[in-house]
Amino acid sequence: MNVSTSLNVFDAAIPRTEAVRRCAAAGFASLDMNYWDFQKQVLHMSEEEERAWARDIRASADEAGVRFTQMHGPVHGPTFANLVLELTLDAYERLVERSLRTAHILGVPWVVFHPSNLSVDGGESYEQTLEFNVRFYRKFVPILEETGVGIALENMTGHRQARTYFTVPEEQIELIDALDHPLVGACWDTGHGHKMSLNQKEAIAALGSRLKATHIQDNNGTHDQHVLPYQGTIRWDEVAQTLKAIGYEGDFTYETHNSIRTLPDGIRDAGLTYACSLGHYIISL
Repeated sequence: MNVSTSLNVFDAAIPRTEAVRRCAAAGFASLDMNYWDFQKQVLHMSEEEERAWARDIRASADEAGVRFTQMHGPVHGPTFANLVLELTLDAYERLVERSLRTAHILGVPWVVFHPSNLSVDGGESYEQTLEFNVRFYRKFVPILEETGVGIALENMTGHRQARTYFTVPEEQIELIDALDHPLVGACWDTGHGHKMSLNQKEAIAALGSRLKATHIQDNNGTHDQHVLPYQGTIRWDEVAQTLKAIGYEGDFTYETHNSIRTLPDGIRDAGLTYACSLGHYIISL
């Protein structure tokens, strides 16, 4: 298990090639590419321009001696009926396909996506929601098989206005098992689980071999804060030990931008070096 970080520790104004170089210099051996940060820009690119962009980022990783082991895919929005950037569902599907091809160029094995409710008010049943998500993600199986890139479906965090589905591992498992494909697995977001008052040890153990990716972040148990471990109240010894116990083969991948991106740029590299050392401490527990 390597310690990894999402490149969203740098805002989108900093080229990803520079972000790769600086994360590698801080000691990270593997990285997560946050496609979500760039989906507005990607929508204004041609597919060839996107491929060239991805090839440049991959070249920077190769030169720095690091590799991409995860990517956060594009996000449809709070629900499938409340899409961001004035997307239609068809346009979002095309964006998913593009992101998977970009992941293939980057050498990414697992791209994280959000399952979600169908509507804003959450009036649909769990069975209807599960069926929709199965149908939606099954559409991409041919491209998964073509590229060898997998989809990791993330545990979500609740909304105040309605019951939010796929916040608990049991529902994640049901969705993944219904899709029943070796290139479909789970991403466990520790911060989402903590905000939902879930037992991290039990949740990770339940996912078992389905777990292919992680979003490692801490919080105070109330808000989704995306801060470094020990800046919140998660029991990190339990997380690390359970990941080892299930034989997790992926990386310990930070999604902790609110601890790093908020720093002045002159001190950000020192913050990254500290974050990397902290991660190595945790996985040694």
